[in-house]
Amino acid sequence: MVDRRRCLILLPLALLAAGCASTQPTPIFAAASAKPTAENMPMMEAAAPSGAPFTSADGQDLKACADGECEVLVRTGDQIPNDGGAGPLSVTVQAGKVGLAPASGGMGGAVSGPPGMVHQINRQLIVIVAVQGAEGIIRLSKK
Repeated sequence: MVDRRRCLILLPLALLAAGCASTQPTPIFAAASAKPTAENMPMMEAAAPSGAPFTSADGQDLKACADGECEVLVRTGDQIPNDGGAGPLSVTVQAGKVGLAPASGGMGGAVSGPPGMVHQINRQLIVIVAVQGAEGIIRLSKK
């Protein structure tokens, strides 16, 4: 009877150990498609801002984001008008990250990240392009 109990305990442990001893690394992410999305690429390579050092395609013109497509330089306290799916956004920039939260003050849909981070809220892609001191550059696009 003792041998049977020992087998009942040791057999599952042996099977578990055999299953963990894989020589092939298990990929963390599925193969990325040609165009990265928030589903298959949560981090993009840290992208340099477009144009001259620390400038964005739409400059500081936050109104350029009203249609949900823009690349703007942001600072803490900025309010971004946005009809791209995530709604109007409130900005914070600190500790090398850009944080975006619904301008209405709710916590639903709040995102934060360092340069290269990609977030998706509804059908809106948000890329943190760069952060320098108290300024950041974000890119909004519709999916």
